[in-house]
Amino acid sequence: MGIVYESLGGDGLISVTLVGLASRTEHASAEEQARRDISSGRLKALIVDASGAEVPANQSISLEIWEDFLCTLGARPFAYLPPVGHQSEARDAMIAELVEEWGARFRLAASVEDARQWCLAEIAAGGTGPEQGN
Repeated sequence: MGIVYESLGGDGLISVTLVGLASRTEHASAEEQARRDISSGRLKALIVDASGAEVPANQSISLEIWEDFLCTLGARPFAYLPPVGHQSEARDAMIAELVEEWGARFRLAASVEDARQWCLAEIAAGGTGPEQGN
């Protein structure tokens, strides 16, 4: 249970993998690491693999987690693998609304490899530097 935050190489791609029900503290820690990596230029795009995650029972907690995450990430692209068996129309609508509100560069991915390829293409296209977010 928790969050694993790791660099996938020197190309600016970071992976965040959620398993089980991650605590607010774990989310805050991952966001702080992302802030450090953004400041240093190491984070240009992000894969969020939540396929093994549980969704908090209280939707307002999910909303807060997403808002904090989008605020941290800024305009940097991220691909998202949703939690298996935990998606709903209400949750999908909440995510779509937040992504639009924050102007996020977002892709719903079917696999980690799909997410990786899209993120690398976004990095290659440029526009992922500090001036694009925060």
